[in-house]
Amino acid sequence: MMKVTYGPKIDYRFCNGCGRCYDNCPRDAFGWDDETRMPTVAYPGECRFCCICELECPEQAINVELPLHSKIDLGIYPKLSK
Repeated sequence: MMKVTYGPKIDYRFCNGCGRCYDNCPRDAFGWDDETRMPTVAYPGECRFCCICELECPEQAINVELPLHSKIDLGIYPKLSK
């Protein structure tokens, strides 16, 4: 099974558990942990990079990572190490 390295990332140092990312994601990439009352990224492969979760987060606790092919399409090239 391949690990998905792109999609939404939650920085729990800033997340206040408001659930806006969970409620507003049109692709249902988020899950909810009832025990911690915090969102989780349950299905990162479902993310289509609309960034609604990033825009809705009042604490700026979410960063949506684009896959490499999308970065290249947008002209965002990875840094090459020397």
